[in-house]
Amino acid sequence: MKKYNVVFLQSALDDLEEIVLYISKESKKSAMEMHDKIVKLASKLETFPKLGIQVPDKKMRERGFRMIAVDRYLLFYKVHPEEIIILRVLHGARDYPRLFSRLSEEEKSNKGDL
Repeated sequence: MKKYNVVFLQSALDDLEEIVLYISKESKKSAMEMHDKIVKLASKLETFPKLGIQVPDKKMRERGFRMIAVDRYLLFYKVHPEEIIILRVLHGARDYPRLFSRLSEEEKSNKGDL
């Protein structure tokens, strides 16, 4: 079975840090559990790249975006020939199509056409 390399973009790492800091205001234990849950799920993509679903937003779906839910959070990723790129980890209530329509130049220069 093929194994993909899972790569978190800096934007996804920043999101994860923000989530942990937010949750830790209430409970450091819960914050670390959420961190571990997200990282563990991302690691499953190594062998199961289609574990998530295609993003419902048409423009994002056409560009190959997939997502997977982790409690209240959505992990957004793309499958490339040799790797899985984790783009963002956002709260499910966020307007993610708008956020992705404004991908930063850093993300574009890091991995080409995300």
